[in-house]
Order: sequence, then structure tokens, then C-alpha cells
Amino acid sequence: MTDSSTEKGKILSMLEEIHGQLEELESVLEDSFSDHRNKLNMTEREKIFHTANKLSIMENKVAQLDLHSQEEQEIVYNQSPKVQNLNLAFK
Repeated sequence: MTDSSTEKGKILSMLEEIHGQLEELESVLEDSFSDHRNKLNMTEREKIFHTANKLSIMENKVAQLDLHSQEEQEIVYNQSPKVQNLNLAFK
């Protein structure tokens, strides 16, 4: 009987030690994953910020191109001899 109770005590002690190690591992993993999650979050925010900046720059360039294109069309339209003749006819 004492042998089986001694073995049970040893097994119980080993299980308690394993349980303690698992709790410690859980805490370490939680901290590690939390740090990793925060780093990934920061990285993704930076990517989004840079992408938004690039998009804004491109939108401004397109707007400028559209403006220049409209100005060029107006210049060509106003310099056309037919348009000038029509303008003179209506004056």
C-alpha cells in the first residue's frame, strides 16, 4: 500500500510540476503573441499610411494633368480659325 501511495504522490508531484510549467509557458506565449500582434499591427498601419500618401500624390498628379489637358483643349479650340471666324461673326 505504501508503495502505491508513494507512487501516487510522486505522480501527483510530477503533474503539479507539469501544470506549473504549462501555466508559465502559457504566460510567455501570451506575451510573445501580444508583442508579435502589436508589431504586425504597427507594420500594417505604416503600409496603409504610405499607400494613402502615394495615392494622394497620384490623385493630385491626375488632377493637374486633367487641368492642363482642359487648358490645352481651350487654347486649341480658341485658336482654331473656324472658331475665330464664328466669334467674329457673332460680335
